[in-house]
Amino acid sequence: MADGAYRWQGQAPAPDAARVEAIVAAYDETEAHAFAEPARATALARIDQALAAVRAGDLPGAADVLTRARALLDDLRPARLEPRRGLAGLFDSRGRRLRDFREAWRTAAGALSAVADDLTARADDATRHTGVLDDLWTGVRDGLIDLDAHLLAAVRRLAGQVPAEDAPAHPLESRKAALDACRAAALATLPLIRGAQTGDARAAAALTACADGVEAWKTDWRQALGLAGKRPKRVRPDPDQLSRLRDDLLARIDRALTELTTARQRRSDVEARLTRLRAGL
Repeated sequence: MADGAYRWQGQAPAPDAARVEAIVAAYDETEAHAFAEPARATALARIDQALAAVRAGDLPGAADVLTRARALLDDLRPARLEPRRGLAGLFDSRGRRLRDFREAWRTAAGALSAVADDLTARADDATRHTGVLDDLWTGVRDGLIDLDAHLLAAVRRLAGQVPAEDAPAHPLESRKAALDACRAAALATLPLIRGAQTGDARAAAALTACADGVEAWKTDWRQALGLAGKRPKRVRPDPDQLSRLRDDLLARIDRALTELTTARQRRSDVEARLTRLRAGL
């Protein structure tokens, strides 16, 4: 088999020629059945590490935090600023409703500030996790390159072998088949790790957008409710403006919930595929 029979398929560069020559030179015929075992074991360990990292990459509780934020906003409907009509409105007034609404806003704003801090921390965790996965991707790729070096060395050792008719296959042939299977699993692991990273990155971005949206919402509503200065101002808030600002934050929350669901589904798929790859080895 010629060296050119191996193709390094983009994500894994060709192994260093000097490394291949060193492996060929160190080859021990009596150890053919266990040839490249350290390289194989390292590749398997790195696949296991990738699987463990994917399993640990979920953002537990993030959806509950977002749902709680949505409930807080649901209670702040600008329609509450409008006095009741008819007999029920005789003892109602815009001034009283604005005062009560301001108090409700202060309470919700404090709770949403805590939510924003929580989401920022979770986004930071997700970002750190993408870095962990990046290191694992590099480790799997490096293990793949080392497997390629051993496989090329095995090809060269077998090239001069001319087995007698009806003779059993050389032990290095069956060993090479095991290394080929390990190599295929390592190669398939690389895009799966990237897929998990993509899910984490999108979820982190969505959580950060929510946290930023909370701060923007607080600033805009504080101004609209006449609370931006040292003392409350006499204002008549525009319910339509308040609704638009509130709806923008609700939309951010809904997008984040969608991204979390997508990331969870992606992670589950990656975990299942990695599990199947590992079981085959």
